[in-house]
Amino acid sequence: MKNIKLNTSRKAGFSLVEMLVVIAIIGIIAAIAIPNIGNLNDSARDAAAKRNAQTVASVLNAAVAAGANLSDLTTPASIVTKAEAGVSPTDGAFKNKTFTSGPIDPDERTKIASYLTWDATNQQVKYDSNPTPP
Repeated sequence: MKNIKLNTSRKAGFSLVEMLVVIAIIGIIAAIAIPNIGNLNDSARDAAAKRNAQTVASVLNAAVAAGANLSDLTTPASIVTKAEAGVSPTDGAFKNKTFTSGPIDPDERTKIASYLTWDATNQQVKYDSNPTPP
C-alpha cells in the first residue's frame, strides 16, 4: 500500500482581501440604514401626535355629549389647553364630573393642535389626520 501524504500546511482563516470585502459590505449597509433610522423617529413622533389629537377630540366631544358648553373654543391651541385642563358639564348625569386628556407634553402641543378644529355649527371638535399647512 502506498503512503499518501496530505498537504496539511494550509492554514485556516480569512485572507486580508476577504476581510476588506466584508467590511466594505457592512459599510454600504450602514450607509443605507442610518438615514432611515432618523425617519423612523420622525414617523413615531407624528403617530404619537395623531393619537394624542384623537384623544383630545374624543374627550372634548364626550364632554359636549354629556352637557358641557365649549363655545369658547376659538383656536386649535385653546382646544388642547381646554382638554388638558379638563371640562365639567354644568347639568345632567355627569354634572361636576371632569373630562380631561391629562398632561400634554409642551413640545407636542403645536403638532397636536394642527390636527384639530372646532366646528361651532355642530358643536364638536373635529380631527383631521391630513391638516392643511398654515
